[in-house]
Amino acid sequence: MLAVLAGLNFFNYANRTVVLSMYDDLRAAFGLSDAELGLLTTAFMLTNALVALPAGWAADRFDRRRVIALGAVVWSAGSIVVALADVAGVGLKTLIIGRLLAGLGSGALVPVGNALLCDVFPPERKARTVSIFNVGLVFGAVAGFGAGLAGYPTGIWAVALPPVVLALLAWNLGVSARRRNVAELTYEQTSWERFARDVLATFRVRTFRRTVVGAILISFSVGGYSAWFVDFVVRYKGMAVEEGAIFFGVAGTVAGLGGVLAGGAVGDRLMLRAPYGRVVAISLGLLLGLPFATISLFVDGGPVFLAGSTLMLLFLNSYHGPMAAVVDDLVPDERAATAQASLVGLMHLVGTAPSAFVVGLLADEFGLREALILPTVTIALAAVAFARGCGSIAADTQGVDAPSAGGAAGGAL
Repeated sequence: MLAVLAGLNFFNYANRTVVLSMYDDLRAAFGLSDAELGLLTTAFMLTNALVALPAGWAADRFDRRRVIALGAVVWSAGSIVVALADVAGVGLKTLIIGRLLAGLGSGALVPVGNALLCDVFPPERKARTVSIFNVGLVFGAVAGFGAGLAGYPTGIWAVALPPVVLALLAWNLGVSARRRNVAELTYEQTSWERFARDVLATFRVRTFRRTVVGAILISFSVGGYSAWFVDFVVRYKGMAVEEGAIFFGVAGTVAGLGGVLAGGAVGDRLMLRAPYGRVVAISLGLLLGLPFATISLFVDGGPVFLAGSTLMLLFLNSYHGPMAAVVDDLVPDERAATAQASLVGLMHLVGTAPSAFVVGLLADEFGLREALILPTVTIALAAVAFARGCGSIAADTQGVDAPSAGGAAGGAL
């Protein structure tokens, strides 16, 4: 199960990032500006964010395996539309339609996958398990950059078709259709009125609201950097596109993998000591990444830049596992996927979706280095937002029917 979900996450992020290293091809084929190139990622993240909440709520009430599988088929279809845009001869409009469709399908995977894993694996391993799921994110993002080097549309085809095979495996995963503690549902429990009540109840949790703010801010940072990193090193660090993509691939794989796994392990370990342990792990990781992001932005190319960028990727990838585990600790089982989807949907809608376009607009006006100052500042703001959860998480997790590792290890909750 974990392998299938991580594989889907691999292709989810490969589809998201594949266009980022083919900007030159897209400029040549379609005559796109920086803002229009950024719009391709914004379009993907917009529908990704909008579908997350209804998909998560549906996974709490119907068959979560089917929600994941159908989403994978839809995002594969969207990527095929992108690959055929040049053949269609209508350019940017077709590219955007394809990216909107690809984002629509991918929006279900992360929130539903997070909730499923937190349900099936032991409470004391929540953050580490979700971190392994997000290993697919790291390798997929890097693979997307690599596939993009093959050019348009070859790179798109390389990541568009395999998700269909994994979707068939997800459809038949050997887990229950819904969470273990959720009984058979009545019509009232699947109504739109119940949907609204479930969402409102989730947002009444103070720590959840603070986590959402932090997630929006860090997703804006990561989204802005990811969309423009290769183009940035080409313009300012004297690298060729291939060199930039290879560096991102190597550093992203090693540092990103280390950050994702370390963040989950540290979060679970600190949770054994205090109810706010995972929140501390998130905030600390972001604060440690901030100086290295600044170094990467302003130093010239060379060993200092390479080391700073690698360490930035390490620390800025540490939040994934602990954040999903925190959300799972805050809500009862019948709202588990709804809560994950509320978080993921808002972080992508308000954070990731506009980031590539906003940075592109600022780059057209002021230059790309200056534009990337904005996502650097939001790293610090995100760390502060997550840290505010330290004072409220103990009260907010009292009585929740799926206690975290802290509760299992001596009543820390």
